[in-house]
Amino acid sequence: MTRAEHQETPDSHDLGKLTKWHEGLASATGSDFPVCALFLASGEDIRAHNIFRVYRTSFEDLGAGFHDLVIFGQHGLSSTCAALIPGLGLSNVKIPSLVLISREQGVVFHTTALPSGSLEHGAFEDDGDDIPWRAALTAIEKSAMENTPLSLDGISGLDRVEFLGETRGETHGETLIETVGEVKKQVEETTVI
Repeated sequence: MTRAEHQETPDSHDLGKLTKWHEGLASATGSDFPVCALFLASGEDIRAHNIFRVYRTSFEDLGAGFHDLVIFGQHGLSSTCAALIPGLGLSNVKIPSLVLISREQGVVFHTTALPSGSLEHGAFEDDGDDIPWRAALTAIEKSAMENTPLSLDGISGLDRVEFLGETRGETHGETLIETVGEVKKQVEETTVI
């Protein structure tokens, strides 16, 4: 085999992550972690990648599992990243975005756009408490540390989307796990790796 045949593509990389995420969701019984943070980005969205790293550091410190924090599109826009938006019923989400999936009286999505591109050399990301992704992380940390219910509804800049268990018109997933499995199946059937 040639070296090109061994190179990982954004599609193969993200399909592997989707598979691992689906397996993690399916095997996570009684997970106490209050949220799953899903980052949807492109390879050029360095600012979104950096925000993901802030979340990763915090989530690791709080004992979250892989399935609690996933980024798609980190190595370039992929068919997985593109399929997750309509697959999860998030038609108003644009890339890059953060999708927070919580289980407050059923599955609920809270979404917010993330800054695209990269910062100028020496510039720092605005991460004050009034920035939606930062305010959400603060609420997640408090919930996880105090073992209290998480509510993201009061955070300005987060859009709430109810998970309806119905995706992509003809495909129906009753649960988040089933729906992610349906997205995975769709990506596997349409992606040449």
